[in-house]
Amino acid sequence: MKESDTAISRRVTKPKLFDEAIHFRARAGTKARIDALRGDIRQGDFVRELLEDALDRREQEAEKHKGR
Repeated sequence: MKESDTAISRRVTKPKLFDEAIHFRARAGTKARIDALRGDIRQGDFVRELLEDALDRREQEAEKHKGR
């Protein structure tokens, strides 16, 4: 089978899993710290994980304080 026989004739888009864009400024050196920790993970994926982990932690802390 030739490559052209299996090619998709129309453009297929990836599903949108993430639909919110957040842009921010950070302290000097933040990008270097991120790059040093992220390894082979894409920068956007790594920062997304950091943000989601931090939000989860803050939400759990808020729930603890709410219950007092």
